[in-house]
Amino acid sequence: GIVHKVNLEYLARGVFQHEGVLYPDSLVGTDSHTTMINGMGVCGWGVGGIEAEAVMLGQPMSMVLPEVVGFKLTGVLPGGATSTDLVLTVTQALRAAGVVGKFVEFYGSGVAELSLADRATISNMAPEYGATLGFFP
Repeated sequence: GIVHKVNLEYLARGVFQHEGVLYPDSLVGTDSHTTMINGMGVCGWGVGGIEAEAVMLGQPMSMVLPEVVGFKLTGVLPGGATSTDLVLTVTQALRAAGVVGKFVEFYGSGVAELSLADRATISNMAPEYGATLGFFP
């Protein structure tokens, strides 16, 4: 939705600095499609409302880090193929691989061939392929 687009276009910083130390940006949202932000290298995922409210009030959020699964992308999309075709193919492959509750990290030469919109679309589908998030570093 629009909130995720606002995160991509205006709010996410990627990296921020505080007192001379650089920190990677992250996002905890209340929607399963918060994962869209992972398309630009910001680690984000959706949690329940109680967890999100606690974070907004300055409380730490604890979680067990799930297994990380790599997904290699190579080449370029052939003529006539759309990002939707790619997303559906990736979703089908990841469902078959059984990535429920895992972090999926996309890597390989094909990543550089994808636009931010394409990466965000693939990341946004994490709930559909079952992963906690799909991350593009």
